[in-house]
Amino acid sequence: MSSANQGIQRLLEAESQASEVVAQAKKDKVLRLKQAKEEAENEIMAYRSLREEQFQKYGSQRLGDSGDYAKKIQSETDAAMRNIQISMDANKEKIITSLLQSVTTVSI
Repeated sequence: MSSANQGIQRLLEAESQASEVVAQAKKDKVLRLKQAKEEAENEIMAYRSLREEQFQKYGSQRLGDSGDYAKKIQSETDAAMRNIQISMDANKEKIITSLLQSVTTVSI
């Protein structure tokens, strides 16, 4: 009987050790997965910042400084508005006279 008990005891110990090994393997797997995830996130962040830097450089080379462009557009707009105002001031009386004549003239 004692040899049967010893055999059972050895089997129980082996089962316990096996479950400990499996539990440790699961912990190691989870740890490796976390590390792999962190490494992947770091690589993604590095790649994203590299691409963003390249995009900004490309944009500044192709479009120039947007502040200069905005100033140029504003000065062109101001010049066009001045020209319209000058034209309006010059033709104001003619247009008012023409409109009044058109409104007050009744053809029968």
